[in-house]
Amino acid sequence: MMFRTVGALVSGLLILAGCSDNNEQVTDPSLCQFETGPCQFAISGETLSLTMTPANAPSEQPLALSLAAPEGWSLNSALVEGRDMFMGRIPVNFDADGQGELMYGSCASGYMVWQLQLQFTDADGTEQRVDFNWLADH
Repeated sequence: MMFRTVGALVSGLLILAGCSDNNEQVTDPSLCQFETGPCQFAISGETLSLTMTPANAPSEQPLALSLAAPEGWSLNSALVEGRDMFMGRIPVNFDADGQGELMYGSCASGYMVWQLQLQFTDADGTEQRVDFNWLADH
């Protein structure tokens, strides 16, 4: 009986931890700050950039994305999911000009980091993965 109680308590804490308040939002250098300009990612001597409008990345509202990739790179897949908590997987379609749209749900805690996972084939035919992370609703 005690093991069931402990198990239920641990399970409850794990569920709450995924969507918990966190004070790293200002100091986490891995998060995009769209208010200050495009978020950039350097890989294999190339730079990719992502912009989002509105820049505060609100939940439950349409978001416009603009992706700039190096010449000769082709996007194979793009999806968004929670970085620290599973909130489902949301496919994102970018057009030939790098424009896409996204809408995601909200987290009751006020601290939800989303991650755009991009799979590319670079100009040399090598597979590349690029992740952009941002804080929703800030």
